[in-house]
Amino acid sequence: MMRAMSNTTDYLKPILLRLGSMSLAISLLTVLALASVIGTVLLQNQDQADYLQQFGPIWYWVFRSLGLFDMYHTWWFLSLLGFLMLSLSVCLWRNVPRFMKEMRSSKITISDSAMKHMKHSRHWKLKDQSVESVLLAVKGNLKEWRIREEQRGDVSYIRADKGQYHKWGYICVHSAMLVILIGGWMSVQFGFRGNMSVPEGAKESEITFLKGTSTEYMKMPFEVRCNEFSIDFYPNGMPKEFKSNLTIIDNGKEVLTSDIIVNEPLYYKGVRIYQASFGDGGSDIRLKLLKLDGSGDVDFAETKIYTTFKDEATGITLEMSDFRPYNVENMAQIGEPKDFQDLGPSVDFIMRGAGLKAVKIRSFMNAFELNGENRGNFMQVSFSGNTQDFESMALGLDMSNPKEWELLQRFIVRLAGADLSNKKKANMQAFKAALNDVFGDQRPDNFQAMAMRVLQAVQVIPRLPWPYIPVLDDYDQKYYTGLQLAKDPGMNVVWIGSALLVIGLCIMLYMSHRKLWLVVRRQGGVVSISFVGLSNRNPLNFKHEFNEILSKVDDDVQALNKGDTV
Repeated sequence: MMRAMSNTTDYLKPILLRLGSMSLAISLLTVLALASVIGTVLLQNQDQADYLQQFGPIWYWVFRSLGLFDMYHTWWFLSLLGFLMLSLSVCLWRNVPRFMKEMRSSKITISDSAMKHMKHSRHWKLKDQSVESVLLAVKGNLKEWRIREEQRGDVSYIRADKGQYHKWGYICVHSAMLVILIGGWMSVQFGFRGNMSVPEGAKESEITFLKGTSTEYMKMPFEVRCNEFSIDFYPNGMPKEFKSNLTIIDNGKEVLTSDIIVNEPLYYKGVRIYQASFGDGGSDIRLKLLKLDGSGDVDFAETKIYTTFKDEATGITLEMSDFRPYNVENMAQIGEPKDFQDLGPSVDFIMRGAGLKAVKIRSFMNAFELNGENRGNFMQVSFSGNTQDFESMALGLDMSNPKEWELLQRFIVRLAGADLSNKKKANMQAFKAALNDVFGDQRPDNFQAMAMRVLQAVQVIPRLPWPYIPVLDDYDQKYYTGLQLAKDPGMNVVWIGSALLVIGLCIMLYMSHRKLWLVVRRQGGVVSISFVGLSNRNPLNFKHEFNEILSKVDDDVQALNKGDTV
């Protein structure tokens, strides 16, 4: 039985030595550091379509097979984390008892051969001097040191220590790393971070989050109601600050109401609720439908964001996807200082219909002004359906002025009956006739600028393949608040480990173990004194400290013998 236990111990010993080795720990730390760099550079848990568009199909499938899109939950990352924790545990299990034994070491004596190899030393020989007087004088200079004495025959030993507990630095640093890794593991295994969108006046209890390549859902043990969402803007229309007034409802009871802003979360039942974003919560929208069938009629469509409007007369559908009351763009030319300008409210929708190519449109409510000049309305069009592919399309007319739309229709009618042999003359005559049709003798002051816009519009609008032009006319803004809910059970553990790491590093960097020995021998009528010192680090500081003590010891020794040395 004893032989079997011995064989098992002999078998496990090299394995434990390898697990607790510094080379293995450094290798694991290096691999984990590289993996963490990848996880930092490559954004985690994003939409798979974004990854596919960014990397292409080949690299997308390579990264996906390696789990790089949700790296911190992959088996290989958690295995590396587990091996590093095991390595640190074995290292502590092997070395802590030895460190504790060294710090509690009661050995006071020192051999002559050891003293010969010490860099810092001094020796005296005195006549007719009592050993007790020498020891008493020397101990008086070491009051701040831990002093221990031992007598062996005719030899007296004094050992003085400072910083003898420096090994606690190594213990704290290794323990801190283990505690931090345990905290990280707890966060991965038992924590979560998900998003929740709550419209004003509504409540929600479910969060969504991306895990690997799929979207997961989790129901919270409480509900969150958004009582009010408010946002402040800079003069140019950029968001300045946004906040939400939230009420926590637990088991049907309102238990907590509080405002939250960015970086000031609400904390409830171990879950932190952050203000993360905002967006449209289903605003009421009214569109002006400017018909292109030659009639010049104008209809209106009442709808909501995230709903679909269908025009029964044409079969056209408008899928309302987003509304923004502010559109801040940099209007400066390349190389010029940034000039942010608010282009005003806009609505995004997808237009579909029989015989039409589906197209995504962003329609602006206000006419575009550049350097104080009215350039008329414009819209952005994306045939791919992606907002990144929007292309600007100038309509020319200021759609907020019904007279301009009427003027365009009359201009087209008058132009159809004009003699086009002289195009410039025909345009002038047709436009003057259209002005008389619309305004009579009371022409507007800006009719020259209006003429330029109408001439631009007649080149664009009749060529559009749509039965009408949808233009944002009015809205009733409703927001939703975008919240991020996170539970991190390992956070406090990581903080404890971080504090322990700072303490350990301070001990390692600023505390050194200094040792002094005084050896006094009496042989006949002669007293032989040896004073030696040793430090495990900071040799320059120790040299200065040793010389200061040596100077005092030398003065005391010389005074005891009244200068009569051998």
